Amino acid sequence: MKGRELATEGKVKAGEGLRSLSKLVNENAHQVDEKLGAKYGDYARSASKSLDGYAAKLDEKSVDDLVEDGREFVRKSPGKALGIAAIVGFMLSRLFRGSR
Repeated sequence: MKGRELATEGKVKAGEGLRSLSKLVNENAHQVDEKLGAKYGDYARSASKSLDGYAAKLDEKSVDDLVEDGREFVRKSPGKALGIAAIVGFMLSRLFRGSR
């Protein structure tokens, strides 16, 4: 039961994080327009919309649905799953090593 509560809390926080990142990217798109050009500002706005979309999809799914999606992804693309796991592990190790 505690694991499900933690997973649900993590899902909510991930959605909030995606929304915050989306807002930040969108709010700074005008600076990208000024410094790099409108084409790149449009990329930033598009990325912001995508992040918002991912947050909405995350909200719509239950923890069980997300677990099943993860299993299905691993079944279909074990190499990619392994690569992603390695990258995430590396990033977490760097994060925790830096906080000591």
